[in-house]
Amino acid sequence: MRVRKARLQDATDIYELVNSLSHDGTLLRRVFAEICENVRDFTVAESDAGAFLGCGALHLYGPHLAEVRSIVVKPEAKGQGVGGRLLAALLEESEEHGIGCVCLFTRIPEFFFRHGFREVTERAALPDKIYKDCQNCPRLFRCDEVAMARGQVPRVSILGTRAEAEQLVQIGA
Repeated sequence: MRVRKARLQDATDIYELVNSLSHDGTLLRRVFAEICENVRDFTVAESDAGAFLGCGALHLYGPHLAEVRSIVVKPEAKGQGVGGRLLAALLEESEEHGIGCVCLFTRIPEFFFRHGFREVTERAALPDKIYKDCQNCPRLFRCDEVAMARGQVPRVSILGTRAEAEQLVQIGA
């Protein structure tokens, strides 16, 4: 198995895999143009024969925070260490950028606990994430994902304040 940065030629595979898990809400649906625009955020895993096995993305908010997104493995590749290898590559990339904290929202926290993540009980502690994605999510007021972080949760934000994020997530509570 090989893990590498995605290329534009990988956009179709990424799009199809990510959206294959959007019908049940596991992942948010993405349009193809969005995948193409953000393909440089993605890392892919492929078999020794070059078959696409999975992907994950690292979104940078700034030196204080990055987010692991869209980490998904094809069903036939599950249990082969693909997800762990993708996550390790994304964490290494965050270290290369000097990122202080990596966050994510997931429905499978057990996997991420094994990789050094811990639960963040107050979602508003990640205001950049709230303002970038959550406010546009149809599940904002009934989110069933677990917020998690690895590293020191930042006390700074570039997209909005923690107080504003608290107001946003409490509107529907």
